[in-house]
Amino acid sequence: MNRHHPHTEALRDRQTADMFVLSYARIFHDSQEAIMVTDPHSRIMSVNPAFELITGYNESEVIGQKPSMLKSSFQDPGFYINMWASIHQDGKWQGEIWNRRKNGEIYPEWLSINSVKDENGVLINYVGMFSDITLRKNTISKLRLHAQVFSNASEGIMITDKQLKILSVNQAFTTMTGYTEQEAAGHTPRLLHSGLQNQYFYIRMWERIHTTGFWEGEIWNKRKNGELYPEWLSVTTMRDEKGNITNYIGMFTDITERKQTEERLKYLAHFDKLTGLPNRALLSELVNEATIRSIETNRKLAVCFIDLDRFKMVNDSLGHSVGDKLLQQVAKRLISAVRKDDIVSRLGGDEFIIVLQDLQEPAEAVTIANQLIASIKKPFSVEDNELYINASIGICMYPKHGEDFETLLMHADLAMYQAKLQNGGFQFFNKSIISTFLRKLDLENELRWAIAKNQFTLFYQPQVSVETGRIEGMEALIRWNHPILGPVSPGEFIPIAEETGIIMDIGKWVLKEVCLQLNRWLSASLVVPAIAVNLSARQFLAPDLASSIHEIVHQTNCNPKHIVLEITESSSMHDIESVLPILHELKSFGFQIAIDDFGKGYSALGYIKQFPIDILKIDKSFVQELTSDSKSAVITKAIIDMSHGMDLRVIAEGVETLEQLECLRRMNCDMVQGYFIDRPMPTEQLEKHYLNEV
Repeated sequence: MNRHHPHTEALRDRQTADMFVLSYARIFHDSQEAIMVTDPHSRIMSVNPAFELITGYNESEVIGQKPSMLKSSFQDPGFYINMWASIHQDGKWQGEIWNRRKNGEIYPEWLSINSVKDENGVLINYVGMFSDITLRKNTISKLRLHAQVFSNASEGIMITDKQLKILSVNQAFTTMTGYTEQEAAGHTPRLLHSGLQNQYFYIRMWERIHTTGFWEGEIWNKRKNGELYPEWLSVTTMRDEKGNITNYIGMFTDITERKQTEERLKYLAHFDKLTGLPNRALLSELVNEATIRSIETNRKLAVCFIDLDRFKMVNDSLGHSVGDKLLQQVAKRLISAVRKDDIVSRLGGDEFIIVLQDLQEPAEAVTIANQLIASIKKPFSVEDNELYINASIGICMYPKHGEDFETLLMHADLAMYQAKLQNGGFQFFNKSIISTFLRKLDLENELRWAIAKNQFTLFYQPQVSVETGRIEGMEALIRWNHPILGPVSPGEFIPIAEETGIIMDIGKWVLKEVCLQLNRWLSASLVVPAIAVNLSARQFLAPDLASSIHEIVHQTNCNPKHIVLEITESSSMHDIESVLPILHELKSFGFQIAIDDFGKGYSALGYIKQFPIDILKIDKSFVQELTSDSKSAVITKAIIDMSHGMDLRVIAEGVETLEQLECLRRMNCDMVQGYFIDRPMPTEQLEKHYLNEV
């Protein structure tokens, strides 16, 4: 007896046949199950007569169409998402689905979909096989009469007498449960009971069977080896011509893989993969529930928006692997720093949301915010690296600052941004923050047109010799005087330019203006020292940075040796391997290179010696503490001595007192810059006080 179902033989032939040859159609012609073959893009290539019989569509009507033409409105979009997730992951899916015939009638079918790949693993077809299970639900006796279908069906089948003694099982039953027909015969289905369902589950199930003659649903059973597994079970009552019960037929499918897929999809939909914390979608649900409880208990609720400071520097300099592990440790610290009923969630990147529940006063949120900041400030140990970061926290209260999730989140975000502007810590939301946010939007919009409207100008701050007091350099500093908003501080608009990318155009404008001004001074026979132009970290993201800078200088007939390109230590350390080639290229064009704010960030001394730099600028934080902190003085002296040992000139910036200047003179610092020397000034004032004729 041939134990292979025609479907199985047909599929095996299909996998080995040329994808463009449809000779297998003759093999499928007599199949009782509908067969539909599509191309990799789900366009129907072939169907068999059973398809026409079940759906009402003939082959000429469906060729080139997609199976979605059969869709009913019974399944929601999530059903199809789960189905295709299973097909893409496992190459197959099977289950019950409701479709629509050509005449509009909606009917249930049992559908299996398999992806077919060639010998190279490339997808060439999808094969869908389905049967109209309306008839199976009405009478399942046809399966009993068809021994071949019974023995080769993919579903486990168990036939009992009316006393529930097992009479027969098929091979799929044995495969799924581990029991052979000889071992199962004579027993009742209790042989498979897992113990997970209580007696009321079975009482309700049999009430349904006795009332309607049919039951189906999910149930957990136990295999012969003791393993528990989920299955989708249908039980059908068989009756004779007189209506007397003769048998029960149970048909089931092992849905372990489907359950696992559902759980994975559910997890991915609601939890952050990296930290295991609730994500934004789940957080929205949790906050809505928390606000309801807040109303019922007459207690307050706080939403804290947390952004990690200096995380990007760690991530860029040490790699994403270290960054990910740091985020995992941060998540654990946040959980340990709050109470049991509080909600900790990761919004994405280095942003976390904490919902503080059951508060009596806002002061309690302040206490917890301080605990969170203190916890984050403690050193982290990641892959032998001791890392230090900080946090900025925005806090808003429900319902004072918002009555729904999106409003609370937005206001907490705005408060966090305000806290970040104040160099970390926490900030409660208030109406003035909205004004700050709106000003930021206004500045961003106006900033995009500032160059075209000639609203920028350049000031120059002199850099003088410590020994002689004569000018030996100057730094070009941009100023923005808006006709309506008035003067806008660089500390306010430069971060916006960085964030939006407008800094790219601003950087080019500054360099071109410096070159043109330099030419005007030289044409007037003035002695002009080198002019420093700042490059932002964002500009280094441009692949043509070096060539574009050289092109601007070349077009303005300016000598590169008159230009000092300043980069901050923090920006150069973010991605050293990509920054180094750019600096070497700029150096080859003749530009001087300076490292600005040295000592402020992670001072990677091992890399500094590789940088083609000429000047090192000591961060003003050290200069300001020269006369008040002996440690700052020691560090400053060490930086100067190290720089001289590497043949570098040293500029101390932020010099504001005579005492600081005298201290730097004793340390043999080369140049100084700061308000004690002079403030940034327009070109006319610089010419008058500092530039002499040849």
